[in-house]
Amino acid sequence: MYRLAPSISAALSLLAVLGLACRASAQEPKSDELIPPVAIYKVDPSHPSELYDRGIEGEAIIIANVDVFGTVIDPVVDRATHDEFGLAALLAASEWIFEPATKNGVPQAVRVKIPFTFKIAFEHKLNVEMGREVFKELDVPVTPSFELEQAPMPKFIPAFDEFYPEAFLNTGKSAAVSVEFIVNPDGNVINPRIVSISTPGFEEAAMRAVAHIQYNTIRVQGQPVHVSIMMPIQFSP
Repeated sequence: MYRLAPSISAALSLLAVLGLACRASAQEPKSDELIPPVAIYKVDPSHPSELYDRGIEGEAIIIANVDVFGTVIDPVVDRATHDEFGLAALLAASEWIFEPATKNGVPQAVRVKIPFTFKIAFEHKLNVEMGREVFKELDVPVTPSFELEQAPMPKFIPAFDEFYPEAFLNTGKSAAVSVEFIVNPDGNVINPRIVSISTPGFEEAAMRAVAHIQYNTIRVQGQPVHVSIMMPIQFSP
């Protein structure tokens, strides 16, 4: 009869213990944690045209069931800032596809909330606010103001601090902004753009402010022209 050396015997005993531990671990009950569904295909809702034309933003929340195949079932509007947003969100949510929820690796049907936000680009909102096209493409010559014999003088300048961003109220922040814009033959400011700014976050306020500036018609050799102007703006709390 052969006998194992003590060191070999101890090693085999250790392996046997580890094997039992592994089998015990494999037999432990699985976690009952539910892994939520993940959207793998999303559809953005269309902004209702009437609300878009009025520059109205908003949100909507859809509640729906996601079945074991990841399909959205029976979506309903939980809440919406406007009924039209709710309908648009409902149509979009019905087309979403999910990786289904799982528990212990088994797909589960669950109920979910799907939020939607309806935002509008700043350029369009400013067009709506001003009741005219502030931002537009031009295919006509633009004369730099420094080429004129006399610098154009506005006939109306608003109080710039009236446009101080609400997000910065009570923060004590100020900003120095250089804005370039074009004065069209009607004396209106169009196509404002930020050239430099000392404090980020004041860009939209600066463009809104200069959009309200008004000029008399600027003429060169008796003809009305488009003129580009650079203007510094200061915002104080």
